[in-house]
Amino acid sequence: MERYLNFVERYARAIVFLLVAITAYFTYTLGSLISDTNPYLLKESHPARKTIIDLQGEFTGTFDSVMVAINNPQTVFNKPTLNALFALSQSVRKMILANDADKEQLAQIVARHPDDSRAQLLTRDILEGGFSQNDYAQAKALRDYAKEHNWDSYDQLFLTFLAERINPIREMASMGDLENIVLTNDGELLIHKTLNAYDMDPALVESQIMGNELMVDGVVSKDKKVAMLVAELGTKQDDAQAQLRAYQIVRGIVADYQAAHPEFTDEIFIAGMPIFIAAQQEIIDHDLAVLFPIVFLLITVLLIFFFRKPLGVLLPLFNILFCTIWTLGLMGLLRVPFDLLTSVLPVFLFTICCSDAIHVMAEYYEQKNAGKSNREANRQTQRLMVVPVVLTTVTTIATFMISTTNNIVSIRNFGVFMSIGLTAALIISLLLIPAWISIWGKDQTPKTLAAVHKESIISRYLVAFCARLIQWRKPILWVALPLLALMTVFTFRVDIEDSGIAYFKSESHIRVSDQYINHAGVAGTAPGWIAIDSKEPRGVLTTEVVQFIDKLDEFIKQQPHVSYGYSLATYVKRMNLVLNDMNPDYLRVPQALEQVTAVNDEGQTERFEVPGNSLIEQHVMLFENGGGSDLNNVLNADYSKALTLYTMTSSVASDYQNMLDRLDAWLLVNKPANLEVTHAGTPLIWTGVLQEITQGQVLSFSLALIVVTLMMMYWLKSVRLGVLGMLTLLTTSVTVYGFMFLFGIELNIGTTLVTFLVVGVVDYAVHLLSRIKLLVQQGVHIDAAILQAMHTVGRSTVVNVVIFSVGFMALLFSDFKPIVDLGALVAMALFSSGVMTILLVTLVSPWFFAAIVPVAHTPERTAVAGEPALS
Repeated sequence: MERYLNFVERYARAIVFLLVAITAYFTYTLGSLISDTNPYLLKESHPARKTIIDLQGEFTGTFDSVMVAINNPQTVFNKPTLNALFALSQSVRKMILANDADKEQLAQIVARHPDDSRAQLLTRDILEGGFSQNDYAQAKALRDYAKEHNWDSYDQLFLTFLAERINPIREMASMGDLENIVLTNDGELLIHKTLNAYDMDPALVESQIMGNELMVDGVVSKDKKVAMLVAELGTKQDDAQAQLRAYQIVRGIVADYQAAHPEFTDEIFIAGMPIFIAAQQEIIDHDLAVLFPIVFLLITVLLIFFFRKPLGVLLPLFNILFCTIWTLGLMGLLRVPFDLLTSVLPVFLFTICCSDAIHVMAEYYEQKNAGKSNREANRQTQRLMVVPVVLTTVTTIATFMISTTNNIVSIRNFGVFMSIGLTAALIISLLLIPAWISIWGKDQTPKTLAAVHKESIISRYLVAFCARLIQWRKPILWVALPLLALMTVFTFRVDIEDSGIAYFKSESHIRVSDQYINHAGVAGTAPGWIAIDSKEPRGVLTTEVVQFIDKLDEFIKQQPHVSYGYSLATYVKRMNLVLNDMNPDYLRVPQALEQVTAVNDEGQTERFEVPGNSLIEQHVMLFENGGGSDLNNVLNADYSKALTLYTMTSSVASDYQNMLDRLDAWLLVNKPANLEVTHAGTPLIWTGVLQEITQGQVLSFSLALIVVTLMMMYWLKSVRLGVLGMLTLLTTSVTVYGFMFLFGIELNIGTTLVTFLVVGVVDYAVHLLSRIKLLVQQGVHIDAAILQAMHTVGRSTVVNVVIFSVGFMALLFSDFKPIVDLGALVAMALFSSGVMTILLVTLVSPWFFAAIVPVAHTPERTAVAGEPALS
């Protein structure tokens, strides 16, 4: 310890200079910070995401989409509306998401390979004349070339994104894009797009659209008041920037058309994944701009109120500013993006990381008030503070690191960088503060010393309160224990949920558009897919399989929140209807054997049997030979797999889970044994997130509780006291979760972080228990030891409770409901933690300290074992 103290004193100016230099470097790297509004939360390798990514390699219609709904209060079948729909479709189809920033980045990447002629040639071809969709082949070639030659992984990722940004449209769906199947007067099968020109006859379009089950409830509502345009984007799911650009471009296309055509007065709503991502980006920008200044102001005011001395305010502020800059700068350096969760890191860093500095500064002033010189107060502070601050910080770090066992990427990143921030705060507080005090600290004047021994109001009332608790210990326990038992019951009834769109403000564009489309009688905004794999070529082109798919379609359409769907069976039924002169009796899947009527060359009618399998294969062949391509949405290349699409109108994860549970139960009874069925899409992804939240809470809480308890046992050198410390955490936990149940606050992607704070912030219990132990070892009676500890450490606990609780209230100013709930919960959790620690330690300590016996001690021993004044 003395070597450390001598080192800090000897190199104080160098230490301050080095810390400032490091901070300056990380301030520079802040310019590299990026944001990622990818809402999927899980890694691409997670089973819930991998299924849809695998399907995208075999089927069209499986990518994220922009959805544009046009509402006309009378009917969409009028010329202005149809013209608008046709024009918007044509414009969106030509959309390019690559921009000038991509040009610059591409040039920079290729400039790192000046001698690579192949790369230079491909780049020149791409950039010549600006980006166009015709550059797609060269962009893919450059992407593959970079992969073959092991270019930087970040550069490879950008080139992968770039190729899809250049030609982003995979599929379009609208009255002007979906293929209609009709039979001409000459008996010729015609596969065509119904709305294929400006100024078409609305009555003609209506007659061809409204009788087509592939379109009604999908791209047009039954009441004819809403038409839908869906643009499927081939961009990668993790390319949130491209999704954001897609929304901005589509919004611009719509605005430009409305401005140029004043006769078009229909209402337009834009939804889908791109607007979801855009809304998240707005929240991230808002929270980064608003929350940090608020928490800075709150912490500054509290420091001024409690310390009322320049160093007591400035050094904790420098400490938390430095550690925040180090942490965020490292995120920029490592290219780890901000997301909805990590965007609140500054608030957490500022509030939690000030703890170390407050401990140190409080003890420094206690030592000076005791009459020590500046130098001796500084050295004695470090003797007392190094071990407790290190151990309490390590405990909190361990808790946040345990969060990395969670498969939700945002939570893992949050845990990692909170741990880094806490480590930085520890290093800075144990170097910057003593070095700064060594250089600029001043001795107390006699006048100041004479005024420092006034008793704190907080201490006086806290001791009086605890004395009453001791007097009524048993009756209070008889009342408290049933209440804790009740709160424990409530804990297991907390809802675990993810409500998606409902977390945005009710007036936000995304929520308004999403809710409108989901109640407009068209395809919902949450698509799901069911893949049917026969394991053999042409294996799904059988009556058994197609009839099974048809039954599956009927089952799905009966489910709550399902608005639309189509499948191979839908196309086969449509073909069967058209080829039988639109006789409604033939709107069905062919049977195993079908009676077919035909007229021979002599004009005679003949009847004969045809296998249903042959009819299905004939329907598929006729559709493709007629120029149709929409079957790629439901059939893979060798016809071994079929795909069923359904859309849901809910964004609530439990609705998805209930739907999938019912579907799995139905499949268990109805699925042919030779088929393999796989789920994919939004319902599976968000139920995966829900399961990860549930499993992650149980695992993380259990591991954190065990680790923290063992660390307290080790530090306090007592199994009993370690258990008592654990009980303070458990009572805090059941109190917090009990209030969550009572106030209807669900456990979601935001509020799940409260677990790590409840278990990880153990300063209150550790400092109180260690001080009481020290006093008991000195021969003080346990009740008197409790009151003495409350006079010093208890006061500090109250101060810390106020600072922590108020600091986290900055989160109440977020625009995202889970973050707002998190702010309220964290404030309540840290308040509860302080209160429950004081209550529990006061009420039950006699039983846990019974084994602690007085020991002989020396002043040196007491000094080293002492505890800080602020906990």
